[in-house]
Amino acid sequence: MSKHEFYADPTVFDHWQSHAGGWLSTQGEKVCPYGWALAFSALGAVLVGVSVALLGLSVHDALTRQELFWNQSMAQGVTALAALAGAQLLFRQALDAWPDLAGAPRSVRRAAGFVGLHRQARAARKSLPASAVSEREAIQAFFAGVRDAGVNVSIARALFAAGIRSPQQLRHASDGRLEAIHGVGPATVRKLRARFGAVV
Repeated sequence: MSKHEFYADPTVFDHWQSHAGGWLSTQGEKVCPYGWALAFSALGAVLVGVSVALLGLSVHDALTRQELFWNQSMAQGVTALAALAGAQLLFRQALDAWPDLAGAPRSVRRAAGFVGLHRQARAARKSLPASAVSEREAIQAFFAGVRDAGVNVSIARALFAAGIRSPQQLRHASDGRLEAIHGVGPATVRKLRARFGAVV
């Protein structure tokens, strides 16, 4: 979890990005639900074609010429490998962009299962466990309270870095331990105690 995450005030650019990005993705979904997956797949296929053509050209040059141009052959080989690596990334992105197959016809679902497009299984693996989500929400609520107490961002980040991430941890920490954190002084300790309670 990033220490800057709790106090990142949205800027004009953040608002523009969220509105423009949301509008673009909504329009893209209206055009074709498989559009992104097909676009990534097409780009990956182009890169595979480039790599095969380069490898074929290298083999042809090696067979037809009496002398070998190692620099040229080496450059073509490296370019072909880079194209294959890029194609792999694009195909992986196409798999991630593949939409949910719940509403697709049975033949499409069967074909997707055959080639391994199990969106639900991938989403389940990527999602965080409920305990991690609730812990994250508790930390965010605590730091919202720290901010409401009048503690500035740099001190809140220092608290986070020092491991003070919940009201219980704050109550169990002595005044001396809190004042040892960079930027925390007696006035900050008083604000935190007034907001979250005294030492337990």
